[in-house]
Amino acid sequence: MAASPKIDFNNLYEIDNISEDLRVSSFKTKLDSGRSLPLLVKISNQSHALLPNVYNLSFGPQNSKGKIDDKAELTHTDYSKVFSTILFSALAYLRTNPDHYLGIDGSDNARAYFYYRALQRNFNYLHQHFRMFGVKYFVRITRFGKTQYDNPFDFEDIIPYPFRIEKGALISQDHMYNYFIFNLKQPQ
Repeated sequence: MAASPKIDFNNLYEIDNISEDLRVSSFKTKLDSGRSLPLLVKISNQSHALLPNVYNLSFGPQNSKGKIDDKAELTHTDYSKVFSTILFSALAYLRTNPDHYLGIDGSDNARAYFYYRALQRNFNYLHQHFRMFGVKYFVRITRFGKTQYDNPFDFEDIIPYPFRIEKGALISQDHMYNYFIFNLKQPQ
């Protein structure tokens, strides 16, 4: 993922379908191969068990079972347009549900680092709309349960609560947040 998306809510793919409650939408992305591929954006209908009012946002193509394949490796012709469309869908949902937070899982370290770099590169623009937080290793622990506690496990390396993401904050790939939380920035 060497792309460096520039988020712009005026540069979006056309949304093909959107549910009445704004939890599910789809749009077609163009791939480097010239092919068009539908992408699904879905917000869970139940909040996270350990984070009240946080609803998971997932996106990607559908697999053969109709589920989002959030680990698909795609080469888009316009990463900026893809991520702008996904985040615009999130913004629309949050405007209707201002007491909710949306969480995005960096499903592996490379994706988490990509998301963090994209947040930093687009911080001024995104900060106009969202408050942004990072949670370190939270999803990894809840996903795998107690098997994650096998030695060697560094319990000092767990930060199980959200930290505000600030502009220019540098973080190494080894100490990366892997769950990113957004909520609507309230007008001041």
